[in-house]
Amino acid sequence: MGYESTGGVGSIEFSFEELERTALMLRNAAEDLGEGATNLMYFPEPSAALLAIAPARLQLKLLSTMSENKILASLCVLRTAETGALMVKVALSRTLYEQAEAEAQRLTNAARGKWLPVLFLWDLTTNARRPRNKTMEALINESPEIIGRLFPSELNPGANFRDKEHGGAFDTTVAQRLYPALSQKLDKLGVVQLGTVEVAAANSQSTLKTGAGVDTLLELQHIAELEPPGSILISTVQGSARPTHIVTIPGTQDSALRPESSIRHIAGSIPAGMSAQNPWEFAGIAEGMGFGSQQVSVAVSEALVDAGAKPGDKIVLSGYSQGGIHAANLAGDTRITNTYEVAYLLTAGSPVALAAVPKSTQALHLEDREDMVPGTDGSDNPSSISRVTVYFDHPDLKIALNADGFGPAHKLENYRDHGRELIGSTDPSIARSTAELSALLAGAGSLRVRSYGLRRIVNETSKPQQKPKVKGWPMRDPHQGIHPTTSGWG
Repeated sequence: MGYESTGGVGSIEFSFEELERTALMLRNAAEDLGEGATNLMYFPEPSAALLAIAPARLQLKLLSTMSENKILASLCVLRTAETGALMVKVALSRTLYEQAEAEAQRLTNAARGKWLPVLFLWDLTTNARRPRNKTMEALINESPEIIGRLFPSELNPGANFRDKEHGGAFDTTVAQRLYPALSQKLDKLGVVQLGTVEVAAANSQSTLKTGAGVDTLLELQHIAELEPPGSILISTVQGSARPTHIVTIPGTQDSALRPESSIRHIAGSIPAGMSAQNPWEFAGIAEGMGFGSQQVSVAVSEALVDAGAKPGDKIVLSGYSQGGIHAANLAGDTRITNTYEVAYLLTAGSPVALAAVPKSTQALHLEDREDMVPGTDGSDNPSSISRVTVYFDHPDLKIALNADGFGPAHKLENYRDHGRELIGSTDPSIARSTAELSALLAGAGSLRVRSYGLRRIVNETSKPQQKPKVKGWPMRDPHQGIHPTTSGWG
């Protein structure tokens, strides 16, 4: 086994930002030197009459000072020119680096597209009949051309529907255009019901001892999977400073919600003519990838208020598979960020490349190269100082993992094992990210874990009514209806 990271302090993107910062410092230095040269050139000089009546020693000193000022002014002018030239070289270096990176990416995309049939067959043969992460990305990006080949034409116009990075005509990626349109269509056809999501019940409370940061969050993911269908966890770290709250969202579920009679209601009974669904069913994927998790955002806000979160508290968002999609969307949703400080985001096995995660949020994404699910976003995750992605080579063959669903590589137990691999990592980007998470979890040494049951209210015959405003701390009004253009996708 092994892994590598992108983003963070060890990435080329960090070097780009350092080059930009250096160029700015050089520009400021050049401006200061230019101002100094001007001041020295126009420094007041004594008149000839004053020099004539001054003692000889004073005359020599004044003349020497005047000469030194002129020399210093000349040096400032020279250094200003040198600094300006160096600034241009540094700025040009960044441009050349970026152009080289873009060209390398273009050539990689072209080669992957050319050999895609071979790569796909190879993956089916060697990866439990499933495409690997990068192959899945290529399938998404090349899908317009693949579909176009089904309708033979000399021009193959379908190829133009790819983005420019893959030889097409669009600035946006295939995934950015496909998922919002597809989700909207499925909603209109009634294939999925994107009704409002609300907190239905408070399930249970427990205490969990904190360990290594990533390991603790993945342990919470495991607990969330064991909770009743439709649940999320709100865990609170109580320390000397303001508390930190962890939101844990599970992966896709196909289990129905518990019978109404067994739920201790918060939201009340289901209105007549309506029904409740598990928010983490397929409709949850459509909402996350097509509508920015707008309904989930409101329900999570309600759960945070009930758990005692106050405006300004720090929030950690964590999600596995579908849950990671929602967590990443929530990190950039102003209904959350206008009230709380979203300090950290962890996703495991989730397609989150298109999520607009703010630079103020430290993000860590875990992806297995043999897991097709993270590749369904069609893109590499953005790399920045605050956004790190760790790519693991493959699952540990010593661990017994089921091959159902999306295969062994997508199992939560596989990502829990990968999380343990990061403990004590010497990779500078990983070490910095995990250290920030550990600092957020440092406190009393334990978490107060609350489980909340959510439900999606749908109407089989008509559109559901708009969800009322969240009760509790003031937040931005929810959008009127659900629109495919969101903070994270589209």
